[in-house]
Amino acid sequence: MSQDPQAPVILIDGSSYLYRAFHALPPLQNSKGQQTGAVKGVINMIRRMIGDYPDSQVAVVFDAKGKTFRNDIYADYKAHRPPMPDELRSQIAPIHEIIQAMGLPLIVVGGVEADDVIGTLAKQATEQGVDVVISTGDKDMAQLVNQHVTLINTMNNTVMDVEGVSKKFGIGPELIIDFLALMGDKSDNIPGVPGVGEKTALALLQGVGGLDQLYDNLDKIAGLGFRGAKTMAPKLEKERDSAYLSYTLATIKTDVEMSWQISGLAHREEQQDQLLDWFQQLEFKLWVAELQGDKSADKGAVKAVKTSKDHSPEQGSEPLAEEQIAEPNKLAGDYQLILEQADFEHWLERLKNAELIAFDTETTSLKYMEARVVGVSFAIEAGEAAYVPFGHDYLGVPQQLS
Repeated sequence: MSQDPQAPVILIDGSSYLYRAFHALPPLQNSKGQQTGAVKGVINMIRRMIGDYPDSQVAVVFDAKGKTFRNDIYADYKAHRPPMPDELRSQIAPIHEIIQAMGLPLIVVGGVEADDVIGTLAKQATEQGVDVVISTGDKDMAQLVNQHVTLINTMNNTVMDVEGVSKKFGIGPELIIDFLALMGDKSDNIPGVPGVGEKTALALLQGVGGLDQLYDNLDKIAGLGFRGAKTMAPKLEKERDSAYLSYTLATIKTDVEMSWQISGLAHREEQQDQLLDWFQQLEFKLWVAELQGDKSADKGAVKAVKTSKDHSPEQGSEPLAEEQIAEPNKLAGDYQLILEQADFEHWLERLKNAELIAFDTETTSLKYMEARVVGVSFAIEAGEAAYVPFGHDYLGVPQQLS
């Protein structure tokens, strides 16, 4: 994989996406009963980032097993979280193995969280003037955003730079830690200040400033005008220790001692044999076909006639000779290519009245995150099917079918 030194470095928060992929996808498993949903979700996210940033260095960071320094500071940190389900735990090793077979740096550092490793690498990059894109679904990472660091969430396609953080949270990246310290974080069991929710935290931060400014100016809080402002200063004073403890717990470390450096995240050569073994074992058929170069895995009800780029009708060249056109599969039955609105509406009525239908898509790629749908096919019984080529750019296909 070629890498451009001017392209941003991509840091993928593998732990963030591990649970999200596990819960977002149905409980997939192969024919042997091996769980595969989280593997497919996480690897697909990584493949997408590689596809979106083909010239970038990409590294994947996971939490290490065991407790971290935050547990030493606060014994109840994340204490309410249930243990990892066995169905997910069994998928971690395949995910790690596949990432390494892809030739990507896999980073796990004991005693800290993936956030801290990413924060340290992001700080190194900022100091060196290197742009970084952090792929995560963790809102805490917003504290790392600056002129060189951007967040992207591939689950919902949102990108957050400095302006994006301010738009989403109502405060800049420099106040995210204070925001979390006041509100607390139920998912991590960070206590925060009891009685302070999102609106109150924003009113305090926007009206006075960060935690230090708030405690230096408690007398100004009553005049802020939000509901409960007059009684907020005594609450803050009472919960001072909790607020600063929460601030410490919410702060992502940017000085983790580790051998990894932002300048040394080079890719190794992809181990295709190992990838093929894993994809076959997990029964990821499209990825197997992709590695094997099996173009026949593309699915479509009709093999439409295509012209090459050098024989485009728009260029006024002659159409392909008959012997150059692939012979379609000759199956007995009624197979229609729908090119007219009236034929399309006729088929819609037949589909509405059918007890059972089959439906399929024709796409431009086996990589479904990159593929564009160019047509759909449907059947109401064996031997009766039709294809609508709404996205093709040849044969004069009408584009008004809808």
